[in-house]
Amino acid sequence: MPRPQTTWMLLLAAVLSCAGPREAVPGRSGSAAGSGAPSTRVVSVPPRPAESPRSPRSPRPFARLPEESYFLEIALGSEYGLGDFTIKRWAEDVRVEVVGYPTAEDLATLREVLAELNELVGREVRVYPVPSDGNLRVHFIPHDDFYRYEPSGVVFFGGFFWNWWNAAGEIVRGRVVIGSDRLTASQRKHLIREEITQVMGLMNDSEKYPESIFYQGYSETHTYAPLDRLLIRMLYSDALRPGMTLMDLDRVLPELYRTAFH
Repeated sequence: MPRPQTTWMLLLAAVLSCAGPREAVPGRSGSAAGSGAPSTRVVSVPPRPAESPRSPRSPRPFARLPEESYFLEIALGSEYGLGDFTIKRWAEDVRVEVVGYPTAEDLATLREVLAELNELVGREVRVYPVPSDGNLRVHFIPHDDFYRYEPSGVVFFGGFFWNWWNAAGEIVRGRVVIGSDRLTASQRKHLIREEITQVMGLMNDSEKYPESIFYQGYSETHTYAPLDRLLIRMLYSDALRPGMTLMDLDRVLPELYRTAFH
C-alpha cells in the first residue's frame, strides 16, 4: 500500500548504497496511518510484446516475456529509490519465530503459507517455525506498538517487513510486523501471506495484476496467483544466485523461466 516518502528515506538510500551489510526498507503492504486498510492483488498476463532491438543495457536481442518483466520488477524493484538493484534471497534455512499476540487463525494462516513456500523454494532452503532464536521474527502487535520497529518519521498501518542482507545479497535476517488490532481476520490473513512472501526476497509492489500478492492497490486475496508461484520458483531457482544484476539476469532469464514454469 502507498506510504509517505520522506527526506529521511533519501538520506537512508545514500547511506545504504555505500554500506554493507545492507538493510532493506520496509515492504509496501502497510499504509500510512489513517489511510485505511491494507493491500493485495490478481493476474491476467498480457500478450507477449513485439520484439525490440538489442539494448546496450541488455544482452538479449528480443523482448522479455511479460512474466519475466514482472519478475524483474518485483525482484529488483526498490521502494524508495535505493540504488542496489540486485537479487536478494535467503541462502540458509528461515527459522520463523512468532512474537506477540497472534490468534489461532493467524497461526493457522502462517503454517499454511510456510508449507506453500516450502513447496516452491526448493530443497536448499527450508522455512519452518521455531520457539526461539529465529532469524525471521513475526510480530503480532497492536498498532500503538508499531513505533518500536518503524523507522523514524514513518508511520504504518496494517503491516510491514524489514530485511537485512550481506554484501553477497544473501538475506541473513528479517522482521515482519502485523497489526493485532484494527484489522479484520480477512485483512490479517492477507497481510500474513503478503509480508512473509515479500520478506523472502520479492520486495517490491506493482500496479499490475490485481490478483497477485504483490499488487500495490487494496486487496484481501488469501491465495497465491499462478504468477506469484512462478515468481517464487524463479527467485529460488538453481539458475539464479544472490547479487545478480539486470545484466546477469538477462543472460539466464529464458532458462530461469523454463525451469520454474515446468
